[in-house]
Amino acid sequence: MLTTRKMRKLVTMVLTLTLLFTNFYIISALEIPPPPLPPAVHTYQLLRPLGLFDEIEGNKIGVVSPQTVRIVQHHCDRWVQINSWLGRKWLDLEFVPPTDELTKVLLPFGRNMSVYFLNIETGYEFRHNDETIHFGASLSKAMLALMFYTMAEQGKVCLDTTVTFQSQHQNWGSGIIQRRYPLGTQFTLRRLIKLNLYVSDNVATLMLRDFLGGGIYGVERYRKFIESIGGNPRLVREHIMDSYLTANEVGIFAKAIHDYIESEGRYSEEFRQHLLNNQYPFLTRRVERPPLTASKTGWSRGVMHDMTIVYTNSPFILVVMAVNRTGTATGTRQEQEEFAQIYTAFKNFSNFWFPGE
Repeated sequence: MLTTRKMRKLVTMVLTLTLLFTNFYIISALEIPPPPLPPAVHTYQLLRPLGLFDEIEGNKIGVVSPQTVRIVQHHCDRWVQINSWLGRKWLDLEFVPPTDELTKVLLPFGRNMSVYFLNIETGYEFRHNDETIHFGASLSKAMLALMFYTMAEQGKVCLDTTVTFQSQHQNWGSGIIQRRYPLGTQFTLRRLIKLNLYVSDNVATLMLRDFLGGGIYGVERYRKFIESIGGNPRLVREHIMDSYLTANEVGIFAKAIHDYIESEGRYSEEFRQHLLNNQYPFLTRRVERPPLTASKTGWSRGVMHDMTIVYTNSPFILVVMAVNRTGTATGTRQEQEEFAQIYTAFKNFSNFWFPGE
């Protein structure tokens, strides 16, 4: 029979063993490392097709269309490994689209054609003979309009100011003022800008030039404006529309015009509408149901040019400057169809590689 003293010893022993076991369990539990976490899985939204490669700087084995991909690992800021239909392969985030089809379309024209293409969203450029100097014809009229709209935004000129049609403004070439209006007729700057753009009126251009200061002084002000946005003032001539240009320079002008239109300035939409209503579009004249395009064309005996902003899901700029082989003012039907072929090639290229959202 257990005495009270023996019972106390037994209880003390049980409590001591319990405490030792509990401490051992707690210490052991703290020393066991937690199970490793699964590797972090990142996703990346492809906004345009990218080349798929077997390894970094390796062989291209496919193209991945715009989608959300799961990234396994990164290499620098350019390469990411993904789980593809071919296994774990690498995407080049700086992948440059192949331009074989564009080169093939332009090859027959040789040095007689210059092209500049810009995908506005990504900044991707394609150039073909873009530094060749051409007689610019009426392309410069778009920049003259931008100059006036810029001055109006800055409060330096009022577009409701009138200018009088005088004998020194009479000129050869396109337009309606000389044929329809007598000397002494007054036009607002706003109307002259419109005629200068959508019917490419040469008289309107000269009246705008002379408003800048008359003759040479007006041309010098225009030269300074051109230089301020990256143009070459040495190629500007007395009548402005007789200046010389390169496709690269016209591309700079087109981007400046696009940026002004998108700035939502006071006159941005007015400018845009004049370009949308261009009466002589070369690139899209023979194209069925073309997308919205804002353009300025230029032509003379010997040249055919078009500067176009194309409003697709991912807008782009296309400049084509060409020698007019037949010498007709706006080109033959065949030449217009060749322009349409070039436009279609670049539109398809842009829609595939830069589909936008």
